[in-house]
Amino acid sequence: MNAVTVDAPRGAAALAAVPGWWAGRAREAGLPSEWCDWRRALPAPPCGLPAAAGGSAGRVSGFALGEAYASGLSTESRRRFGRHYTPEPLARGLWEELDRSGIAIDAPVVDPASGAGALLLPRLERFARARRGADPRAALVAAATAFRGIDNDAHAVWLGNAILAAELLPFWARIPEAERQPLPAMLSCGDGLDVESAGAGVVVMNPPFGRASLDPAQRVRWSRTLYGHANWYGVFLHAAVERVRPGGGVAAVLPASFLGGAYYQRLRAYLAVEAPLVRLRVIDDRAGVFAEVLQETCLAVFHKGAEPAEVACSTQRVNGHTRTASLGVARLAPEAPGRPWLLPRSSSDRGLIRSAARLRHRITDYGWTASTGPLVWNRHKPQIVGDPVRDALPILWAADVGAGIVRRNPARDAQRWIRLRERDLFMRLSEPAVLVRRTTAPEQPRRLVAAALGRSELAGWGGAVVVENHVNVLRRADVDSELTPELLAALLNTATYDRLYRCMTGTVAVSAYELEALPLPAPDVVGDWAAWCLDELERNIRLDDLAG
Repeated sequence: MNAVTVDAPRGAAALAAVPGWWAGRAREAGLPSEWCDWRRALPAPPCGLPAAAGGSAGRVSGFALGEAYASGLSTESRRRFGRHYTPEPLARGLWEELDRSGIAIDAPVVDPASGAGALLLPRLERFARARRGADPRAALVAAATAFRGIDNDAHAVWLGNAILAAELLPFWARIPEAERQPLPAMLSCGDGLDVESAGAGVVVMNPPFGRASLDPAQRVRWSRTLYGHANWYGVFLHAAVERVRPGGGVAAVLPASFLGGAYYQRLRAYLAVEAPLVRLRVIDDRAGVFAEVLQETCLAVFHKGAEPAEVACSTQRVNGHTRTASLGVARLAPEAPGRPWLLPRSSSDRGLIRSAARLRHRITDYGWTASTGPLVWNRHKPQIVGDPVRDALPILWAADVGAGIVRRNPARDAQRWIRLRERDLFMRLSEPAVLVRRTTAPEQPRRLVAAALGRSELAGWGGAVVVENHVNVLRRADVDSELTPELLAALLNTATYDRLYRCMTGTVAVSAYELEALPLPAPDVVGDWAAWCLDELERNIRLDDLAG
């Protein structure tokens, strides 16, 4: 990835505050005033930054100092480079999950996307406490070999080295003045994807999020886990598994999209074989945390070389007060590791997950396929009109699809009709289908909003329509299938299936891939459901039925 520059005054101001902050930490460690100058212990900062002038961060923590720097980067820079500062509750929560995993925490601990070292700080604090009475020289040597961070932001690296080195000041103060050497720099500038060898005991990271533009050589390098578009965090996760030695662990702050998205199916299959997921903590109610990320965020721990086992699940709220709650355990289906992983998001999901995990059928087994609506409207602007001219077909937009009903939304009438060219005829839909909205808002109570487009509804639209690409189109090849359009739409609109869908994805998008992965029971159970009154389907579905 490219290097990052400080592009906002607040970022530079945070760095300028380091001298005063460092002097305060040095005094607390018992160092005399002449040894409280950071220049005695640390290398020079990157060119162009104020070295010792202005500002004081007082008694703030290293976490707060790092956060001040990260928040000083411009929004454009954070989005471009996928940089998201790790708040203290998440950094400590990630180490809690590692400690509970049973994985041996052996040195070195490596963070390949370290920023200012927030994820290394909790373990370094513990390291320093455990060696409080140890030989100070040995402690400094051990710290230098036990912790390593890599980042492409030279300013963050300098700041992180100051934050981490401050934890070692009590050891430094016990070394005779004539023998004091500069404190070890545990972070270095570099590319976190450069994997030298599988030598790390543990990898911890909050990797960059965002689409990765990989050249052909890079796509070959990471081909085992790539499918379609690449995301930086997926590439970093692959590299982390390679970097850690067998028996070690990878602990990461990640978007939850890897749990279900189509682009991550090879990554899931790779992880299931090489480093199974053993712990998952979903971050709930994260006000002010990763504000630019419209996905669920999670803390995930993977155990390299372990046999697939149960995944211990929990939630953590980060909204003023940090609270965690256990969700129990879940077992991932070993026969299809690349499929979306069904894992609980709340305590009420546990029974649903257990039952759904036993279901072996999908909509494809009932003759259905799912795809994205074919019309990308801005590619066909000259063909779209507001009046029903000759040979024009009506367009169905996401705003026209409600729960159980397709209804013309007047807000879309100015772009209601399209004149198809010969090469566009594949977009014409003249057979019954089920329509499902592709996008929802984070605060929206339902993920799945589906409606059956039966023959009578099609007739009301003139016999054929064109569906815009913010709608999923589910088509039935087998007209004798027990799963009728009306039944499928009704099922998708139940609270049961809405919860199931939420348990296999971490995004607000609803994809055709994940709709095809939704578990269904055997044909005899589906046949029983088809006999029920659709209006009563919601209350008639029971978890025991899903096990059928």
